[in-house]
Amino acid sequence: MWRALRAELLYFLPWLLGGLGIAAFVVVLLSGLVRFLEDGEGPPSFVITIFPIIAGMVVAFIAQSYRVEERRARLLMAGPLTPRQLAGVTVLLPVCFASLGVLAAVPMVGLATLITGKFEPSTLPIVAGFAGQFWAYAQLGPLAQESSAARRQQRSTAAMTGWAVFVGAILVLTASQFLMNSIYGLLWVAMVAVAAMGVAAALYQRRTDFTR
Repeated sequence: MWRALRAELLYFLPWLLGGLGIAAFVVVLLSGLVRFLEDGEGPPSFVITIFPIIAGMVVAFIAQSYRVEERRARLLMAGPLTPRQLAGVTVLLPVCFASLGVLAAVPMVGLATLITGKFEPSTLPIVAGFAGQFWAYAQLGPLAQESSAARRQQRSTAAMTGWAVFVGAILVLTASQFLMNSIYGLLWVAMVAVAAMGVAAALYQRRTDFTR
């Protein structure tokens, strides 16, 4: 499974590097504006530093769409992978891309600090909150795909369960916006992400075909 996950990451690495390159350009551009605009006007620091995190989430969604179009499940199952292992690859791939986006945000925070000449410690918890939100939203892609596949394959109970968890996750993530900087908000987001991963993996293992 881990070799398959590594192969998937390498397959989509050009997309990730391109997204992070665009994010770095935006960070430099906005940091320059903050540096040279007078009276402290310009975008807040946390807005500047979330672009690499957004890039990771976008690439995660691109990877999910390509998996459907290219029928990569059938390609990977031609080897020794089982549906359970492939389900693990499916839900771990968004985690990897979101985590890589968070890691890339660290040097970009340093870059923005060098350009603007100031560092705001209050930026870090805000960025962490957004990272958690994006990580959870990235898990909703596989959940929606597997819920749709269950409906298409006439697995009504599985489809209803998947969509119920999807709607519940959206509601909880929306409510957590009011508690983003608290431990309770982070716990809600973590529970949503874990629940979405678990349900998506369970639905994937019960597929009756892997053609889409």
